[in-house]
Amino acid sequence: PLAGREAEITELVAEGTRVNEGDLLVRLDTTDLQREVERVRQEVRQSQVDLQVAEIERQEADATIKSVAEGEGALGIEEARTRLQLVQKKVERLRQEHEQLKPLMEKGFITREELKRTADELEQSEEELALARKRADVVIGLTHPRDTQRAHLQLAQKEASLENARAKAQEAQARLKQLVDQVENCRIYARRPGMAVYEEFLNASPRRKIRAGDRVTGSQGLVTIPEVNRMLMEASVSEAEVHRVRPSQPATIRVEAFPDLRLTGKVTRVGTLARASADRPFEDKRFDLIVELDPTGADLRPEMTARADIVVGTRTDVLLVPVNAVFEQQGAMVCHVVRPLGIETRQVELGESNDVMVEIVSGLSDGDQVTLTDPGKAASPAPSPGGAGQHQDRARSGRSNSHVLQPR
Repeated sequence: PLAGREAEITELVAEGTRVNEGDLLVRLDTTDLQREVERVRQEVRQSQVDLQVAEIERQEADATIKSVAEGEGALGIEEARTRLQLVQKKVERLRQEHEQLKPLMEKGFITREELKRTADELEQSEEELALARKRADVVIGLTHPRDTQRAHLQLAQKEASLENARAKAQEAQARLKQLVDQVENCRIYARRPGMAVYEEFLNASPRRKIRAGDRVTGSQGLVTIPEVNRMLMEASVSEAEVHRVRPSQPATIRVEAFPDLRLTGKVTRVGTLARASADRPFEDKRFDLIVELDPTGADLRPEMTARADIVVGTRTDVLLVPVNAVFEQQGAMVCHVVRPLGIETRQVELGESNDVMVEIVSGLSDGDQVTLTDPGKAASPAPSPGGAGQHQDRARSGRSNSHVLQPR
């Protein structure tokens, strides 16, 4: 909702609260936004005034074109043509009169002065005719086209100004709507029922979850409402075990908060790159796993610690001993068997294993008692016996580290 701004969290629902759709989760401070809204509202009002002025000026420019084409401009052309025609008629009349008076002067009916006066009037009228013709040429050929072109140019300018004013008004209106929406969005409501979970505050060092008073930007997550009935487990497996793990393998999950609860799920993703712990770089590298939990009615919550046993295969009718009953001696794997007269060391052939039990292919028999410590290294030779026995449908498992649950 902030669009590049910073805002302070003024109200925050308590983490872990069960909320319903429409409940208020977060309220952000809108003081700066409200000031911006008022400023942009003034811009909107001014842009509307500018738009009205631009519309009036465009209408005036359109009226000017009509005036040039049909009003004063057309009237000026008509006046020039009419004046030219009148002067032409006057010249023709005076020319005829002058020609008619010449014979009368020769016969003595009029004086030479009267004929000269007629000639002077004809000459003056011819000069007026030349001036009227020039004026008509200027009005028709120069003034009217120039006024027409100027009027069209002015109209184009006013139309461009109108479009610019309209665009500015629309931009200001859109900006105002955006700001009003941002103010509304500073109240964040739950879109579905669930449990409120805080996001980490990205600007904190060390990292911590958000809290009231923090100043946040649009890139900062605030509150998540996970679907807690659909959960994923983020886990890891050692580099030595990763080759045995495949997607879709079943898993049994135990949650520390519910020691007696056993959940089921399956592996959905096995990481392709190994990683080492930043604070323990020399420990074995591990590969990330994602285990998807089957739907359950258990009251699971995000960030709970859990442990998964991944079933990578099954073995039936096999002889098993605890993994810490097998020792390496001179390059061979051995078990120390408890006999009536002491300890007998036997070389054994191993089969499949998990982190608890290992299969004995040969070297031991069902019922043999084996020690869980190496007699040669123990301070006391007294053995701690462990049993070797056959089991049916025994699963061998790869075990992930304890990790946290996340909503799917």
